Amino acid sequence: MENISIFCGAHEGNNPIYAEEAKNIAKIIAKRGINVVFGGGNVGLMKVISNTALDHGVKALGISLKSLYELELVNPRLEEVIVAETLLDRKDVFMERSDAFIVLPGGVGSLDELAEVMASNQLGIINKPIGILNTAGYYDHLIAWMKKGVEEGFISEANFNELIITDSCEDLVEKIVSEVRPAADDWTNRLGL
Repeated sequence: MENISIFCGAHEGNNPIYAEEAKNIAKIIAKRGINVVFGGGNVGLMKVISNTALDHGVKALGISLKSLYELELVNPRLEEVIVAETLLDRKDVFMERSDAFIVLPGGVGSLDELAEVMASNQLGIINKPIGILNTAGYYDHLIAWMKKGVEEGFISEANFNELIITDSCEDLVEKIVSEVRPAADDWTNRLGL
């Protein structure tokens, strides 16, 4: 595994634990020699994870949206930045350049990115591990909604069960890097049809 995408907030949130855990997970990933792919921003949790990765000797690849790039909101320490015209283009680059995905606390953008990679796994477009770091129970309600979706028959149990959900940075990274993925042509089982 060479690159892990981290989807996270452009803000640090109101609880200092979010930034602390973002720094912690970036350190753990870097200690394994794995590069970080992120939204490119020099703000919020994005700034925390990219600077931590760079400070610990791995690369941070920024995938910026053109409008944000033009506002000069990109971390100036980055050696490589890919500028995408649209959010759809940006997510395509994330999926191409990443071997796995981790979602930290964030807002609508992080939720959008999580949904995109989950749906892409479900449809066999990609076949990559996805983890949610549920820091301080931040994603409890989202996880409950997904479980309700499984119970009500709208989300396949196989697709939900592929998510790696924990509040431990060490546990999440270990499970991501050691996960054995199903065969790429086995994606139809995740549809639950």
